[in-house]
Amino acid sequence: MNTRFVFCLMTSLALVTGLSVNVNAQVHTHDGVTPCGLNHAENRLFGLRPETREAAMAADRALEWETSQGIAAGSREDLLIIPVVFHVIHFNGPENISAAQVHDAVDVLNTNFRALNENIAEVIPEFQDITADVEIEFRLAQKDPSGNCHPGINRILSELTYVGDEEMKMLIQWPRNKYLNVWVCENAAGAAGYALYPGSVNGNQNADMDGIVLQHSYCGSIGTSNLFRSRTLTHEVGHWLNLRHTWGNSNNPGEAGNCDEDDNVDDTPNTLGWTSCVLDGTTCGSLDNVQNYMEYSYCGRMFTQGQKSRMRTAALSTTAQRNQLSTASNLLATGVAGEDILCQAVFTTDRQVICPGDSIRFTDGSYHGVTSWSWQFGDGQVHVGNDALEDTDIYHTYSTPGTYDVTLSVGNGTDMTSVTIEGAVHVLSPGAMDLPLSQGFEATEFPSDDWFIEDPLGDGTWELSSDASFTGSRALTVSNWGNNIEFNDDFLRSSTMDMSEMTEIHISYKWAYAHKGTSEDDETDDRLRVSVTGDCGGDWDLRRMHRGFTDLPSADPTPFPFTPSGTEDWNTYTIVLDNEQYFTPHFRVQFEFESRLGNDIWLDDINIVGYGASSLGDADASRVDAWSLSPNPATSEGRIQLDLRTPQGVTMTLRDSAGRVVESRTMFCGAGSSTLSLEAPRTAGVYVVEAQTTQGERKVWQWVVQ
Repeated sequence: MNTRFVFCLMTSLALVTGLSVNVNAQVHTHDGVTPCGLNHAENRLFGLRPETREAAMAADRALEWETSQGIAAGSREDLLIIPVVFHVIHFNGPENISAAQVHDAVDVLNTNFRALNENIAEVIPEFQDITADVEIEFRLAQKDPSGNCHPGINRILSELTYVGDEEMKMLIQWPRNKYLNVWVCENAAGAAGYALYPGSVNGNQNADMDGIVLQHSYCGSIGTSNLFRSRTLTHEVGHWLNLRHTWGNSNNPGEAGNCDEDDNVDDTPNTLGWTSCVLDGTTCGSLDNVQNYMEYSYCGRMFTQGQKSRMRTAALSTTAQRNQLSTASNLLATGVAGEDILCQAVFTTDRQVICPGDSIRFTDGSYHGVTSWSWQFGDGQVHVGNDALEDTDIYHTYSTPGTYDVTLSVGNGTDMTSVTIEGAVHVLSPGAMDLPLSQGFEATEFPSDDWFIEDPLGDGTWELSSDASFTGSRALTVSNWGNNIEFNDDFLRSSTMDMSEMTEIHISYKWAYAHKGTSEDDETDDRLRVSVTGDCGGDWDLRRMHRGFTDLPSADPTPFPFTPSGTEDWNTYTIVLDNEQYFTPHFRVQFEFESRLGNDIWLDDINIVGYGASSLGDADASRVDAWSLSPNPATSEGRIQLDLRTPQGVTMTLRDSAGRVVESRTMFCGAGSSTLSLEAPRTAGVYVVEAQTTQGERKVWQWVVQ
């Protein structure tokens, strides 16, 4: 062992014991993100578990000696295959990356490790002779730890995606002696990614921390990431296989003292380290290997032969059980030993409910090694192909109302498998629901063909209850009191209503809610949103939001799951729409409850009424426009003044704000001017008055009773 090696080993161990002079140095960032968080991750680990530091130091010394002797590196000269599993930790945001992006990340990783990258020819001549094919290949697992067929991607819903620290790792980890665990998240503890050295996780105490954490926007070269950021996983796998940064054992390139540090690799020149791509840099008296994947230059092209030897030693060492990953028995157990296993046909849709002429996006998620696709959309149309770019992510337009089962069949040239989702697509008829609409949730079964419930998280949603109601014996409720997932949304959506002849739409509803606590100071900011659409759900427009901090509460706070005890615990509201974009045959209404970890919500008595003139000629329409209701506001009675061309019957209807009929009567009126008397209700409020003749003449007023 030469003097240079001994000095670097001592520096490495100083970091493990927390004595490194670089620990508190300034961290270089790119776009506000630290390129690599390894050293900070090691400091956090030994801060949490200081009793493991001594064992980690011993494991690090043993692996360094093993590396210097080349013992493990020379034990196998064949290609090493390492199974990988990705754990996508998400909260339904962009961090929930696609399977295609995961597969791309593995492809980029293998391209870099096998020196197959197209830009390998761009390595400057001084380092071309030592550019290495590491002869390590990474394959996405095809079996889970129990031997079941698996896509190699787990998706875990958790707000810890915004943290990306050790607690997040504890959500899920597959056995580290069988898989390289990669966690993808929104925030990788402030870094683009980080790993831990094998010595730091040797033994059982820190085994649950072993693996790599990546910010989603640095995972692969597509989707939320890009080619410029795609080599972060390559860099972190280098650490996972015991490589240091080219300037030494810190997160801090560019510091003057780095020329006295080393990465324990003989053919990588000492360097201060780079955060830019200066190919002729000579920071420590010799040409720097700026294009090395273990730099911060973001122009990585290569590993060296020395780095190859060091990584293969780590991969074949008993330290952190790395040697068990590439054994023939483990490759068989994880499903990566031979040809891809065609396990399961899977697909998703971007939505399920549409109207005629709308399209559904179908995305294939089948695994593994699929080379052919056959889609049967249930309407007699079929799409068949063998081009992954054209046949795995496609749109299909439905023209006829109905409910459609969709089947996907996939093959790999030898075997085939298929899946059918019954009722995968609902194509709504225009005006499917009768008006006026009254929904009190008294039906035995709910939802029905006219109402749809969507529960994105699958953790409980709107459901019928007979424990409380405003009218009748049932209401709809969301059991939110015990929920521990913030920003959880649950949707109730109607089918279509024909509002094409309307000039005004009234939507009334009642709800009940109480703060989760013992006083008014214990505010919980849950939200009830009401949205509408005139294009069947292509765009939902928010028309009213009731917030916990403002008008959502209808009863006194309670520390228990809230159940309204009577009508006094309910609120009511009426939305009035006069926007032309809603006067279509495809009008729909949506109720959305967003949890902010508060109390239960109750919903009852949804009433939807459309008002508008019939298709009269211009002259008749002018005559109807002249009809009047006075006084308005009123205290005791009102008068409707009509002007009729011919004698005919007139029906006068009075409704409250909930759309319920208070009074309705029909009388015969002669040609010319007529006056109808109207008694004001005893309860003050806003009412709707409608006058309609037997020949279709019709007018509607809002009547304020004081």
